Amino acid sequence: MSDINALFLQGRLTKDASMNTMSNGSCVVTLSLASNKDYQDRNSKQWVKQTHFFEVSYWGEPAKNNLAEFTKGREVIVEGELRTSSWEKDGKKYSRMEIRANRVKPLRRPGEGKRIDSKNASGSAYPDAPEAPNFDEISPRQYDENGEPIPF
Repeated sequence: MSDINALFLQGRLTKDASMNTMSNGSCVVTLSLASNKDYQDRNSKQWVKQTHFFEVSYWGEPAKNNLAEFTKGREVIVEGELRTSSWEKDGKKYSRMEIRANRVKPLRRPGEGKRIDSKNASGSAYPDAPEAPNFDEISPRQYDENGEPIPF
């Protein structure tokens, strides 16, 4: 039985994506992602914004076909897994954790979406792009057959 190695990450791209083509013809798109977390400091009771930065590798045709969507400031959701890579250089061993994306979904940028013109007609610059989900409404909690929450 395999263990679970899965992650979902939402954030904004800190720069335009870059693409490299390998010698075997496959391509990899590299994304730089910033993800924010707000929390309240226990001592000062002030709200603090903490930002984490991630490098994401996205392989294959879907990555190549969506390269134009992966521009600085674009909000995305990444579905993928953590991988460890290791190498040796000049007799010294190195390793790092990396995020390998299975899917990357671009979301609307702020201000994108339904626009209303002077005739009150609505339209969308990116009609297929979903709005960012409200993660406060999503609960990982499971419920039993009586609708009662199952303790973690």
